[in-house]
Amino acid sequence: MKKFKLVQIVLAFLLYIFLFVFIINEVADVLDFTFLIENKSMLINGAMLTIGMSIASFISSTIVGFIIFLMTESKIVFLKTIANIYKEIIMGTPLLVLVFVVVYIIGVAIGIRNKMMLGFLSLTFYMSPYMTNVFEGAYKSIDSSQFMVMDFYGFNLYQRYRYIILPQMIRPIIPGLINNLSGIIKGTSILSTIAISEIFYATSILSNKSYRYIEGYFVLWMVYLIITIPLSRLAKYLSRQENY
Repeated sequence: MKKFKLVQIVLAFLLYIFLFVFIINEVADVLDFTFLIENKSMLINGAMLTIGMSIASFISSTIVGFIIFLMTESKIVFLKTIANIYKEIIMGTPLLVLVFVVVYIIGVAIGIRNKMMLGFLSLTFYMSPYMTNVFEGAYKSIDSSQFMVMDFYGFNLYQRYRYIILPQMIRPIIPGLINNLSGIIKGTSILSTIAISEIFYATSILSNKSYRYIEGYFVLWMVYLIITIPLSRLAKYLSRQENY
């Protein structure tokens, strides 16, 4: 049975390899990566900006997401309501729309013109409710007996999170956080609409200059896959480890 399963997996990979080789072979006569190679520094800088923006947004959205999580678990109705309304608004707004709202409405209202900062804030706002969901899922996985123990010993809020809740939440949240990081990396492509020079914007500029759109977006596709597939596989591996 295991050998038959392995054969099926190998055949599936071979199918994708065949399709990839077939497509490349069909368009090989019209492909020319010369212009992209000559301007590789622009692509590299764009990729570095994408990674840097993604990591910064990941950290900030995780922090904001945890704060929103604490507010949703609060016994203070005012804080809980603020958090729930925030989640509903953000999760009901497409990222592209949110970027325009933050840049051209909120940014103007608070006097910020730096599009890099506003793009960063857009990603932070957009991903924080999804980070909250990750924390909520890990929180609900804690056995109810743990809360009975905390009540029995009279733990305060700090003691509950410091000694019981957070240590048990760390492992369950890691796969979800990694998946959200992958989502942030892909979401940075939206920032090209406000002329931030991440990898999507850099590729678009070079493609427009050279009229080599196929080559440009093929390279872009490969860059995203190289970054996100390992993250996806890592998240799945850690998720399986958590279930054992």
